[in-house]
Amino acid sequence: MRRLPFWVPVLPLLLGLVAYWLYWQGEAKAFGEVVAARVGVPVETAGFPYRIEARAADIAVRRQTRELSFAAHASSMVVNRQPWRTGHVVIVAEQPRLQIALTRLAGMRLDVEAPAMLASVRRPGDTLERLSMQFETAKVWLPFTGGPFDAKNFELHLRETPGGEPQGTSPTLPVQAEARIAGTLDRAGASLGIDIPLFVTARAPIGAIDGWRNGGTIEVKGAQLLAQDKPLADIDATLAPLPDGRIAVSGTIRSECPFTVKALLEGAAPAAEYRARRARTMALTGDSAAGFVVGEPEGATGGPVRSQEPPCPVPHR
Repeated sequence: MRRLPFWVPVLPLLLGLVAYWLYWQGEAKAFGEVVAARVGVPVETAGFPYRIEARAADIAVRRQTRELSFAAHASSMVVNRQPWRTGHVVIVAEQPRLQIALTRLAGMRLDVEAPAMLASVRRPGDTLERLSMQFETAKVWLPFTGGPFDAKNFELHLRETPGGEPQGTSPTLPVQAEARIAGTLDRAGASLGIDIPLFVTARAPIGAIDGWRNGGTIEVKGAQLLAQDKPLADIDATLAPLPDGRIAVSGTIRSECPFTVKALLEGAAPAAEYRARRARTMALTGDSAAGFVVGEPEGATGGPVRSQEPPCPVPHR
C-alpha cells in the first residue's frame, strides 16, 4: 500500500492556521483602531492566537457634555478580548485616575485614584450588560460623603436593565439600571466596610438627566455597613432629585449599635457602646450638598445595659 506524503494530512491544518491568522489580523486591526479612537493615542496589538490585546501608554481621556464631566488618566493600559467575542473586553490599567461628575446635580461626584485597576465591560449591543471595576487599594471621593477615603478591595459595578414595566399602581417607576459600591473605607483612624446596591428607576431607559428627573429615583435596598468584616447596620433609602439640583435622601437605618453608626455617618468619634438586644431604627435624611443627618435611635436611651451583651465593635484601622 502506497503511503501518502507527509504534507498531505498536514496541509489542511496549515491552511486552517493561515486562515485563522488572517482572521485574527483583521480582527486585531479593527479592534486596535476602535481602542485608539477611544483613548486618543496610538496602540499596539498582540496576543495571537487566543486573544487580542491593545496596549497604550500615557492615557488622557476627557469628555464634557451639558450633563456629564468625565476624565480618565493612566500611565499604561491593556485592553483585551477574545477574537470571537466582540462584546466583552477586559481592561488592566496602571496608575488610573477616574473623575466622574453629574454637572447639573449638586455633590454627585466620584473620583478614584489607584495603583492599578482591573475592569470588565460587557456590551454586545446598545445595552451595557455589565461594567465592573476593581481596585485592591485606592483613594476615593464619593457622592454624599465626600473624601478622600483610603479604600481597600474597592469595587464599582453597573448594568443597564431597560424595558421594565411598572408594578401595578406602585408610584415607583421601573428599574432601568443597577449599580453596586463595595469595599472598606478608612479615614481619620476609622475603618468602615460598605456594600451598597443601587436601583435606578425612571419612566424609560435613561438617556439624559432630564429624563431621569421626571419622576425617577435611586432606591437603596439592603445596603450594609460592616465593622471588622461583620454586619454593623442595614440601610434602606430613596434618593430623589430636587428642583434646585440637589439629591434628597430619605430612609431608615437598623442597627444593634445605633450610637456607633450615628457617630460614624455624622463624622463624630464613636462612643463606647454595648450591643442592644434587638436592632434599633433611626431615620436617615439629608441631601447631596449638605450630607447625611441621622435621627435619634427609636427606643434607645443610652442607659445601662446588661453586662452579658457584647460591646459594639470600634471601627479602626
